Amino acid sequence: MSNSMIRFKGFEFEHNPETLKITTENNVRYQRIVNGKDIVSQYGRSPRVITGEGSIIGADCMYKFLRLFRVKEQSGSGVLSVPFTKPIMAYFKKLDFLAEPTPELITYRFEFVEDCPENRGIPVKKFYTTSASEDLWDISYRFDVAVEKLLELNPQIKRPEEVMRGAEIRLC
Repeated sequence: MSNSMIRFKGFEFEHNPETLKITTENNVRYQRIVNGKDIVSQYGRSPRVITGEGSIIGADCMYKFLRLFRVKEQSGSGVLSVPFTKPIMAYFKKLDFLAEPTPELITYRFEFVEDCPENRGIPVKKFYTTSASEDLWDISYRFDVAVEKLLELNPQIKRPEEVMRGAEIRLC
């Protein structure tokens, strides 16, 4: 898997899961017309579903799992960053234990579902001033600019998650 980590609402998975699956479907309708022919029409797509399985290891594995559980229990959607894709808004739908927890190993499964708002109509801006608890992952999603590009345009920022409140971020 890529060096970039899975992130959701400011929580970064310490290690990427062993498995990751992203499912997307087009909504298709079949109609039979009078002369016996079929018409196939596409009506957009269904929300993406992101699932995976992983392990948390170490003496503090229960503490780390509980941190993940608290993030899952938060209401509302948030920015989900997954390797190889642009960040999306998603809901943390499910978090399961897969096996009996041991003192140094917890195995888990998760599921996120994309929040599919219609076109947000965000105006093009050259700069953006950050608010509390925003990082480059959030800004990347909001303005559809790759995190790598934001880092390139803002050399004063060394890590995407270390952005100060009120910082002026160059977008293009």
